[in-house]
Amino acid sequence: MTAKRILFAEDQISTREALTKLATMRGYEVVAVTNGVDLLAVAKDQQFDLVITDLVMPDMNGATATEIMKLQGSTTPVIALTGLSHQDIHLVQTEFTKIFHKPINVDKLFEYIESLLGK
Repeated sequence: MTAKRILFAEDQISTREALTKLATMRGYEVVAVTNGVDLLAVAKDQQFDLVITDLVMPDMNGATATEIMKLQGSTTPVIALTGLSHQDIHLVQTEFTKIFHKPINVDKLFEYIESLLGK
């Protein structure tokens, strides 16, 4: 059985490395990038079962990258991570399968990932 693939876009190196390591330890294959431009480039060339993106990143934010992916026909579920308030993200909420607010409860995040992808 092949591992489920996750594309993870996060500009904060500590968050990116920690979540990549935790996902890998749980049996997922992870490709990590640092911004929305790279997210789009990698998503164009490879297939993923899930995309996880920070909302605020340099070059292109996660909301814009997700909107472009959907306009290009992607049906891959997208989880957003953010430090923004609920009020600040109300305009983009519908773009995402789910939004997790930082600091992230890692157990809840991976429970949700497993409910989407299976183990």
